[in-house]
Amino acid sequence: MHGALPAIAVIIVSVSDNMIRTQVSLDKKEYDLAKRQAAALGISVAEFIRRAVREQLPVPGEPAWMKYAGFVATGDPHSSQSIDEIVYGSKD
Repeated sequence: MHGALPAIAVIIVSVSDNMIRTQVSLDKKEYDLAKRQAAALGISVAEFIRRAVREQLPVPGEPAWMKYAGFVATGDPHSSQSIDEIVYGSKD
């Protein structure tokens, strides 16, 4: 039986996925809502929380304010043409 593993042997392979384990405390209502939403999406609560955190982080390589571009609707289809006037004031 040279080279064969005994029947009780366990092989453990460590694969790095750059995940850091952390602990988050939620109140019961928050947890129940997160669990329900995760189930509706077909994902784990952990994945739901990872997505929620990612959604709040700035996009790498873009200025943080770009996250809010298009966030507020004015109802004016031409509002992007007058952004300088809104930001800097009228040209008068």
